[in-house]
Amino acid sequence: MSQYPPSGVLFTNNRKRSDKSPDYTGKLELSDEVLQDLMSQMDRGVEKPVLSLIGWKKVSQKTGNTFLSLLGNKFEENPNHEVSSDQSGKLDDSIPF
Repeated sequence: MSQYPPSGVLFTNNRKRSDKSPDYTGKLELSDEVLQDLMSQMDRGVEKPVLSLIGWKKVSQKTGNTFLSLLGNKFEENPNHEVSSDQSGKLDDSIPF
């Protein structure tokens, strides 16, 4: 079992074949809690369930390339209509990717 929370990364797409190719590619793992929240939103009739994404700009120690380290959380809307993340302080900043 991984010692890190479910997380993800976005790297610059160095294999673009056309202007329509994505600028970034990567993956995002979601926790059971986030998946359950998305399913709950659907059960409540939310047409397009939402999750909160937070990210950190990092530089790979191996290649020197810049990338975004991501974390997906349950979506919670603040009264000020700002996106909030309930796990923003829980990410171990030493994730090695």
